[in-house]
Amino acid sequence: MLTLPKYLRSELKKPLGQLYKSIDIIEEKLHQQLSEDKLIISIGDATTKNLIKLNIQPQICIVDNKIEREPVEHKLTHTDNLVHVNNPAGCITDELVKICIDSINTATSNNPVIIEVKGEEDLAVLPCILNAPKDTFILYGQPKEGVVLVCVNEAFNKAKHFYKQLNKE
Repeated sequence: MLTLPKYLRSELKKPLGQLYKSIDIIEEKLHQQLSEDKLIISIGDATTKNLIKLNIQPQICIVDNKIEREPVEHKLTHTDNLVHVNNPAGCITDELVKICIDSINTATSNNPVIIEVKGEEDLAVLPCILNAPKDTFILYGQPKEGVVLVCVNEAFNKAKHFYKQLNKE
């Protein structure tokens, strides 16, 4: 298991990609990504819900059934392919990494995967960036600011830099 050192928390609160006020602004870009059969990963309940509202179904959705730390009830029904994983706040478990990698290797538009995290999914962006194809889009919410669109090829080195600084437990 990897844990987030305190000194890195403020750095990881900064967007790893381009920040947009709303998913609507990049809707066309996301539809294009899907039409080219390129991977889209959504991290976070609000981001996933908003994408699905726009009829954009990510091949991988990583959720923890919370929005801004408050429990939410919603049903993601675009797939029955549901995987559960425990991942404490401020950590990246080996199991989460394995499930992310397995999902990246198997998820398709016709076979999407929902990874339901018991704990917190925030740091899942790092193993996703490090293991997804370079043309993958990853989206996650930036609380009270909007949504971050990460292009893996642009964020890989930064993610690798942060990942190396995590503490191995």
